[in-house]
Amino acid sequence: MEKSSLSPLIAFIIAAYKYCQVINSIRMKYIILNFAYGFGPFLRTTELALAVNDLLEEKTGTRFGIIVPWVYGEKQKKIMIEEFGKIIAERSEEILLDETLGGYLKSVFYGEKSYEESLKFHLENYKKIQKKIDEYFKENLKVETFSGKKIILARREIALTITRAPRINFPVKPAYLASFAYISEILERGLAVKEITAGKKLFEKMIPIYKKIEAGHDLHFIAEPSTFSYLQDRRPRFKTEILTPPNAALPARTEYQGLKQGIYVTITGIPGQERLFQEARQIGLKLYANQPEKIAGSEKALPNIIYSSEILLHFARSGWGSVWLSLFTGVPLIAPDYDKNDDPEIYFNNLCLEKIGLGKIYRGQPLEELLDFKAEYRKNVKKMNQYLMDKYKTTDGVKYTAEKIINDYLKI
Repeated sequence: MEKSSLSPLIAFIIAAYKYCQVINSIRMKYIILNFAYGFGPFLRTTELALAVNDLLEEKTGTRFGIIVPWVYGEKQKKIMIEEFGKIIAERSEEILLDETLGGYLKSVFYGEKSYEESLKFHLENYKKIQKKIDEYFKENLKVETFSGKKIILARREIALTITRAPRINFPVKPAYLASFAYISEILERGLAVKEITAGKKLFEKMIPIYKKIEAGHDLHFIAEPSTFSYLQDRRPRFKTEILTPPNAALPARTEYQGLKQGIYVTITGIPGQERLFQEARQIGLKLYANQPEKIAGSEKALPNIIYSSEILLHFARSGWGSVWLSLFTGVPLIAPDYDKNDDPEIYFNNLCLEKIGLGKIYRGQPLEELLDFKAEYRKNVKKMNQYLMDKYKTTDGVKYTAEKIINDYLKI
């Protein structure tokens, strides 16, 4: 065979060998999740990791495992099975739980204590907990499937991190932040707000810690609408900041039969916040809730009930998962007023909702006034969805963000 005919063949063999190396290098790898308190953040990061997996499979034929810190025990397990049951059943080792990491995260989360008490604990224990996490990643990680099968993973098997409003760092790069705002920015802006009374001195001490945590990411995705969407002059905090449509997936549509007219109450996973949702009983309609044990007289229902025409209002603390659920279904969001013991994020979220017309704050208004908000709300929803389509050509922020993550990871 002539030399000239060998060259293309050799080039092909080399290219094929390199491709096989790439495939092998991403085989049996894992995405690890790092998120904030409450139920929404672990759901949102899992949704995004699954979307990254779908695109990875399209491009390489392989999928990653997903490691989820196990913070909330059986309650978290149950919620994840409700949301991702089909995937868990069909691919039993794709989504794994890490109880050790869950314990570390829970220790710095806002929950049973007031926000100020939680922030103080975080400040006093941040370095110690960060050291424990760093040491844990030097050893083998101990994870398990939803059926309880134990699996040991080496640090080198973890390919990347996906975070949402992280309170602490995991020593895994690349890391991708997909959130509604930066915690450091919330605290900075909170310093100037008199209604926010939680320890301002603590804010000043925690801001540089959160800035360092946030800076430890390769790309920063901030969804809109979100916490500071009402600001016309807000500038990106990082050069790597990318705006996206809402980074939350809609629940699957299911038909409910025999419903009475009522409201759906999304109850947060934060202990001690139940008092806010008791106000929903004052509105005077049948109550459906994801955690009926938290509201006397309510009936169990999953979020997809909100598709029903019998659901007139959506009552929820103004976390962005709840806001976007209303946005995409057209059911008006009614949020409880800001509580001085709550996270200052909620103050800004409430402010944003009222300024851009995507929610109403409940201050004891009569039912008629709340129901009258429906026409105005739907007009504002239509305007927002048109804005998202014009800017991004999609309202699916999960897939939009996943494409940018996978392109960066594979350097496409």
